[in-house]
Amino acid sequence: MEAQQERRYDEYERDSHIAIMQEKAHRSKQPKATDLFKRPEEGVTEEWIKQKAEQAKHAEEWLSQWKFSKKGGT
Repeated sequence: MEAQQERRYDEYERDSHIAIMQEKAHRSKQPKATDLFKRPEEGVTEEWIKQKAEQAKHAEEWLSQWKFSKKGGT
């Protein structure tokens, strides 16, 4: 039942976005599709890779402050 409710909320959200886009297109003199919606750029960029590498480096430095060893001697 929770999944059904979430689907309904998703549908309402989509409908509200459509209504806003339709009203904006109606009020514009020369509407373009890109004025209403721009698809997010997907894919891996060099800057994204650098950011992730920097985050991994910081995580590694943070974890290196502790020494982990097995309990029980071996």
